[in-house]
Amino acid sequence: MARSEDLKTPLARLAFTQDLFKARAQEAGKPPKYGCTLLYAKTDNLDALRQLAVSVAVAEWGDKAVQWIKDGVIKNPFLDGDGPQAISKKSGERHPGFAGCTFIRVGSGEDFKPKIFDKKLNPITDPEACYSGCYGYPVLNAYTWENEKNGKGISFGISMIQVVKDGDRLGGTGGPDPTSHYETIADEGAAPAATKTGAGAAGLFA
Repeated sequence: MARSEDLKTPLARLAFTQDLFKARAQEAGKPPKYGCTLLYAKTDNLDALRQLAVSVAVAEWGDKAVQWIKDGVIKNPFLDGDGPQAISKKSGERHPGFAGCTFIRVGSGEDFKPKIFDKKLNPITDPEACYSGCYGYPVLNAYTWENEKNGKGISFGISMIQVVKDGDRLGGTGGPDPTSHYETIADEGAAPAATKTGAGAAGLFA
């Protein structure tokens, strides 16, 4: 498995935040994970995140990974809020707030609970202070995975969130140093060579 460095993302709207406070098993027989869903307006510039995803794919599977992403061989972590993946399997309706957005499901292992901070970098432990519908700046890393059931894919892990803004509630409600991202923004580095032609990383995850 290839894993990227951590990256602070643009401002995101948070959904399904209850799993940030209590790890939950996503599938039967699988270990519990922490996580949430991040919503970005389709006009937001997510090129740095897309480049991060391409870089780990190339690190894991070589330059052929670029074509595999285009062909759908590698599962796309950037999902369409207007598409079928934003439809609730329980109600059959689109999840509130997802329309008009690109969304990413992010997670962290049971032993690596994401750290949540307020504007002043005070730890948040109350779910009411980090509810579905609020806004914040997550810190993510991209990583690759492969298994017999689902094939190949790229996912994003989450280590921290700084909650900075209230929003309409959507329903469903020790560790990293926050100052490494929220006081000083690290250089994101150059895009991998494989993305420097054509539409680049943004074109791969259209």
